[in-house]
Amino acid sequence: MEEKDWQNVLKQAVCKELKDRFSLAVYAEPAPQKIQMPCFTAEVTECSQKRLLGRRREMRVTLEIGYHTENRLSGREEALQIAEELYDCLWLVGSSEKFCAETMGHETKEGQMVFRVCYCWHVVQQEKETLMQRLEYNGRKVVGYGQDIEI
Repeated sequence: MEEKDWQNVLKQAVCKELKDRFSLAVYAEPAPQKIQMPCFTAEVTECSQKRLLGRRREMRVTLEIGYHTENRLSGREEALQIAEELYDCLWLVGSSEKFCAETMGHETKEGQMVFRVCYCWHVVQQEKETLMQRLEYNGRKVVGYGQDIEI
């Protein structure tokens, strides 16, 4: 079974939720010089993994979502309305794998609203099975391992 890149799965789920809910441009990579306003930017700012019992791990990823408007003065009220909607739409994201937000918060600075959301989930790491090799005794293969029964 292959290991998933959970950080990118989460980021794509958040971007999809923003696009579906607001129908605005969403930039998941650093935004180019000329961006289409209004828009969202989504960036992973912090990622940590904590070991639990056995093969279990607790993953914690913090995303920073920026809302950018053309008019910085009238955009403040609009940004606050967007922030309220973000609390509703980002608390649970994903289709096949669901991620539930642990903490959320926002602030407005310089005409831009910055929304921070932290997702936390548990992962069980898969162990790679090491299969036994065929046993040989004095250069001959041992009985019970397929068609080459010699001893």
